Amino acid sequence: MNQSIIEQLLSILPKNKTIESAIPGLFFYCADKPSKAVSYIQEPSICIVLQGEREIYLGTDCQKFDNSNLMFCPVDIPLNMHVRNASIEDPVIVLSMKLNLAMISEVLAKIPPTQQNTNGHLGIKWQLDDAILMAFERLIDLLNYPNDIEFLSLLIQQEIYYRLLTAQQGYKLRQLVVNGSHTHRITQATDWIKSHLSELIIIEELASRCGMSVSGFHHHFKEITQLSPLQYQKSLRLMEARRLIQSNDLQVSQIAMQVGYESPSQFSREYKRLFGVSPSKELSE
Repeated sequence: MNQSIIEQLLSILPKNKTIESAIPGLFFYCADKPSKAVSYIQEPSICIVLQGEREIYLGTDCQKFDNSNLMFCPVDIPLNMHVRNASIEDPVIVLSMKLNLAMISEVLAKIPPTQQNTNGHLGIKWQLDDAILMAFERLIDLLNYPNDIEFLSLLIQQEIYYRLLTAQQGYKLRQLVVNGSHTHRITQATDWIKSHLSELIIIEELASRCGMSVSGFHHHFKEITQLSPLQYQKSLRLMEARRLIQSNDLQVSQIAMQVGYESPSQFSREYKRLFGVSPSKELSE
């Protein structure tokens, strides 16, 4: 990343919090000190560590991201982020851009068909090449020209999607907007789980809803989200519970029931395992 871009961001970004920039859908996080692991749901996005390094935990899997790669999240993914090394002299800066599916489809329709691999691994780590990075630099530089953002940001984002779609791992993004692809079908499953959070998952029915065999559904669901369907639902339930605890006056047992737990004690155990604090203690703070 161009050093002048880094200096520009350091001069305007608040520290140790996530903000949305003047460009809609473009977010930044700047940390000038190490942080504990933070649990959150990453919306469908492209995320790049512009400076430094961060660790991403998906279930028990840990992946490290720096400025040589990007994180591609095609669906809402519950994860934990840990910044181990950050200081005032050497802060960590992370950019995330929400995916615009309509724009991706429009760009894809204008790209001539290629012999690009369509059966590669669908993991979240993606090699970051210079063409992609330079397009993001131009998008960031627009923050210096507020009057140009409304018009030029859309053009630069189109270029970013073009660069991503034509990159070596562009099949990952293509599959997100192609009807019938594995990614598109798993997106249907994650959307159903989110909208029926308190309901019991019956894998056979969910696989059938997506037009997939049970074994194929399990395989592709875990490949895309890094979690099994049941692990994915549990993570979403616990994160929704934490949101309720932080914003409501409900009792722990009521919150547990609202997110689908029949046993408050099981809820408390799993909540503490994920967040490191019991729900009752967090509710009282």
